Amino acid sequence: MQVLLIEDDALLRMTLSDTLSEAGIEVNGLANAEDALILLGAGQVPDVLVTDISLGDGLSGFDLADVARARHPEIGVILISGTVAETEHYSLRRHERFLEKPFAPAALANAIRDAAARDPD
Repeated sequence: MQVLLIEDDALLRMTLSDTLSEAGIEVNGLANAEDALILLGAGQVPDVLVTDISLGDGLSGFDLADVARARHPEIGVILISGTVAETEHYSLRRHERFLEKPFAPAALANAIRDAAARDPD
């Protein structure tokens, strides 16, 4: 199973990547949505996209999720954020999940497995 993790906090990105790798999940971690779009455009499509909602300057996690799903409808999406208020005006779409920070790494691993095992319809 392959996961693309987009998190602008380098320490958190590294911690989550290491924890997920230990759980047998292959992770490609990046700091911003623009780099993720380059990978997706080059045909490197993961089973699941995990993205922070707030990524600093540039595209948000919402923007990235929208573009990723438009290009690759089969991709599972997990949005993460420390602020629930960021999701108030965003309706989760089919095959999208939300995890509020802080969360246990096992919770993320379970959400990834659930997203990867979803029914493709």
